[in-house]
Amino acid sequence: MGAGVSLSRTEKREYLAGIAAAMVLAAILVFTALANRGAQPAADSALVLTAAFQRADGVHIGTPVRVAGINIGTVSAAALDDQRNAVLTFSFTQAAALPTDTAAVIETDGMFGSKYVELRPGGEEEMLKSGDRISYTQDAVIIEDLVALIVQRAKDARAAVPSAPSSERMP
Repeated sequence: MGAGVSLSRTEKREYLAGIAAAMVLAAILVFTALANRGAQPAADSALVLTAAFQRADGVHIGTPVRVAGINIGTVSAAALDDQRNAVLTFSFTQAAALPTDTAAVIETDGMFGSKYVELRPGGEEEMLKSGDRISYTQDAVIIEDLVALIVQRAKDARAAVPSAPSSERMP
């Protein structure tokens, strides 16, 4: 066989289409990486708060923090304290005046969506300052735990209902 392998016109088009697809994929990956880098909160954000939860399932660094459904920051750190509670640090990308009785609740987007932290401002006059801890928290709801509870209650209810005597049963 000779060194000069000749490609048909169709093979050349397929080869060029493959190269173009690979270049588009590479461009998308680079764009996504740059966009994610830009989405991280600045280290010198105006407000940094912490909150402790007994369970923070599904929450990770980068999880959105919202007020009234609007993203105002992200979870910037997660650690365990001495009582084995999950301590989350929130860094805000937007200015937010939050009263000292604000509650932090771990919510789920839809039934099986991703987690986010919803901040529910209270009615106090005094506002949280950077470095403060949110005292009122509500842990993540675990769907599997809810299903197990429903099944157990159904079993308990079924066991509590007396069964009909055999003479009353239909064949």
